[in-house]
Amino acid sequence: MASVIECKRTVLPNGLTVLFQPMKHASSMGVGVFLKQGSLAETNSEHGYFHFLEHMLFKDTERRTSKEIAESIERVGGILNGSTGREYTQYYVVAIKDQAELAFDILSDMLFRPLFRKEDIHTEKGVIMEEMRSYEDAPDDFVYDYYFRNIFGKSPYGRDIIGTKISVTGVSEKSIRSFFEKHYFPKNMVISVSGNFTWEKILDLTNKYFSFENPVGKNPTELIIPAPKKSYSKHLERRKIEQFHIMLGVNGNKRDYRTVTVTQLISTILGGGMASRLFQNIREKEGLCYSIYSFPSYYKTTGLFSISSATSKEKAARCVELILKELESISKNGFSKSELADAKSNQMGSIAIGYELPENRMNNIGLQEIYYGKYFSLEDRMKSIKSVTLEEINETAKQLFDLKKVHLSCVGDMSESQFAKIPVQFGG
Repeated sequence: MASVIECKRTVLPNGLTVLFQPMKHASSMGVGVFLKQGSLAETNSEHGYFHFLEHMLFKDTERRTSKEIAESIERVGGILNGSTGREYTQYYVVAIKDQAELAFDILSDMLFRPLFRKEDIHTEKGVIMEEMRSYEDAPDDFVYDYYFRNIFGKSPYGRDIIGTKISVTGVSEKSIRSFFEKHYFPKNMVISVSGNFTWEKILDLTNKYFSFENPVGKNPTELIIPAPKKSYSKHLERRKIEQFHIMLGVNGNKRDYRTVTVTQLISTILGGGMASRLFQNIREKEGLCYSIYSFPSYYKTTGLFSISSATSKEKAARCVELILKELESISKNGFSKSELADAKSNQMGSIAIGYELPENRMNNIGLQEIYYGKYFSLEDRMKSIKSVTLEEINETAKQLFDLKKVHLSCVGDMSESQFAKIPVQFGG
């Protein structure tokens, strides 16, 4: 294996954390700015504000119009985007490495010089309302948010990141600027870069474009949301659509480096691809669905392990029955040595391929900083995967797949009496 490629790290006098991982011979680069907070940091009156603000930072700044921002990146074949999560918010540029200064300039302009014009706020309210409608009209998107609402209830984890119609229409110039000033400052940010540069080049660009003074006394709010109580229950959203969309959730774990390694292997075996148990036993052998997969979700204080499938309402009960049988079998009998070996090689191959792209490196080092406060190299991650034992993975699976702790949220054209016959029992 290649020698360890270290991640350079420093903190500017204003509190901004700077990360850099070199990639020799890469012709592209990734530059990302991570805000250390997401929708979980909103108060009830601020519901949806992080997402709304993400939209607003692509609008006019003191130096550029929104059109000029878009044109400056797209004319060089680059990508400019952002995303809002529950625990962080991200803005990033992917472009040819020769455009590094442009990337720094654009991100700095967006994040520190927004205008928040009244007309832009009004326009973006309409855009976000249309985004809400698009989710409502797409059952495979809607079921995911519906699932989170049901399993986490009134906890901040259960709130839609996008907000509500009431909260979005209530945004004003004063409220969004106040929210911006409350959260967006250098000490609450991480800038993450990967590409064919020197560390000195990255420091020069960061000091040139991100050396703003931190507001006096401004420190990130250490907001840790207590682990929410999960609701193990059944929910149906009736809609006259062709497919029946299933989200089945079981116990999960909070984000921890070792736990993530082990749980990702479990998900690979259970529902990580065409060779997985769920795909082979439910789609290939039984022909019950077109898509079926599993995925873990990790947060600082809680987690979920989820299984998603879409089938017909006539096959839904059988599909859920077989999913539960698979979980029960794993809980009782565990995985085989060959399954673990294949999952390890799958994960190591997937991670290695991902490391070929600068934008993946940029994301990787940024998220490791936010969640772990340290850097795990490719070699570290490979060693961690290799060290997982059959006993360890089986013990974790047994803890996850406790069938007394199962949640089911579905969207489709089914009566309540039909839905009641879907074989999920609750004991916790």
